[in-house]
Amino acid sequence: MLLENYLQEIQRGSSLRKPSPTFAYELVYGKSPAGFRRGRFPGKYESKIWNGISVDSHLKDEWLDGLNSIKEIEMRGSCEGHTKEWITFITFRITNKSKESDEKYLDKIVKTLSKNKYTHAGWEFGMQGRPRVVVAAPLFYGCSKQDEWDKWWTNIVKNVKKAL
Repeated sequence: MLLENYLQEIQRGSSLRKPSPTFAYELVYGKSPAGFRRGRFPGKYESKIWNGISVDSHLKDEWLDGLNSIKEIEMRGSCEGHTKEWITFITFRITNKSKESDEKYLDKIVKTLSKNKYTHAGWEFGMQGRPRVVVAAPLFYGCSKQDEWDKWWTNIVKNVKKAL
């Protein structure tokens, strides 16, 4: 029913869709952030080119390559996290069209991912009207829990595979 309702809202120009940084914040903190969050972190940060796209420089190629190698997902976004207010996250879609509209399957993925330390996951419809999963943590590069940030990113590929 959620899918049908959403598709009707899309036709009416719904404002239900939100950028991944906003959704990530809401997952972790349980409330909307102050101000609108769109796209990349608005402050200064270092980036690099990975696979022809600009990504945060502290994300290791092995982490990104690992996520990119999971055939069941299509990566849509990532952020290393920059502040307590602008946290680390990944966003992906399910590549199997029949499974991407299966709300029970999406709920299972989210529930499984959320069992991991520091991990908050949720799904909703993205900007192109397709379901997407956002996986976030209240961590950022350079935070006081840097070891936990490293562990979160080191384990994200294994955790996503397990959830799928």
